[in-house]
Amino acid sequence: MEFSTVWGVHPIRELLNRDPARISEVVIHHLRPGPKLQEISRLARELGIKVRFDPSGKKISAVDSGVDGELRHQGITATVLPFGLVSLEEMVARSRADSRPPLLLALDSIQDPYNLGAIIRSALAAGVHGVILTKDRSAPLTGTVAKASAGAIAHMQICRVVNLVAALNYLKKEGVWIFGTAKDAPLSIYQTDFSGPACLVVGGEGKGIRPLVREQCDFLVTIPMQGGLDSLNSSVAAAVVLFEIARQRS
Repeated sequence: MEFSTVWGVHPIRELLNRDPARISEVVIHHLRPGPKLQEISRLARELGIKVRFDPSGKKISAVDSGVDGELRHQGITATVLPFGLVSLEEMVARSRADSRPPLLLALDSIQDPYNLGAIIRSALAAGVHGVILTKDRSAPLTGTVAKASAGAIAHMQICRVVNLVAALNYLKKEGVWIFGTAKDAPLSIYQTDFSGPACLVVGGEGKGIRPLVREQCDFLVTIPMQGGLDSLNSSVAAAVVLFEIARQRS
């Protein structure tokens, strides 16, 4: 069975609270762990999860992180089963079970694991029901993504699709409006009505939404900017639009 590594206080605590069955082992990398690590160690033991002490070094290899070099792990790592995924159909069904209109987020070619983790964190905070990723043009769900999400990945429904165009067409047939972000869009997010069932599409770093995906959007929206800038980092742009949607729905 394939396992991966998750590191950091918040991601591991959230996994223990949300999905402890996925954790095989917790490793403490300090001889004298502080209160936060002691709390996690106690919780893991209460859940019947093995806790091991290995104080050798304060860095771990980023072999499964999607980035080069080594990463600081805050003194704690965990060996876990890969993050679970849901089908698109299941995601839509679960979103409809909520009292709020469905709000989904589709990410087109987000390949930076830090951006992906930050987007998932913002999505959870803004009330997104589920995140749709592309199978071949997305960063893998590694420990780096979990750490960048500050544990939000354990609470978010995530779906991987082979064909994002087909996935958006399915959502449209289910009555979901598709909103794509584009710097040259004619419609400001502050002029757009996001109150109905919606899926926001955010493009990858640099190139944005691919042309075929863009064609499937019912509306293209932009973030008005000053200071001579015409674009934002994908994780920042996603957060700005998602919280405008949350503001309208509040």
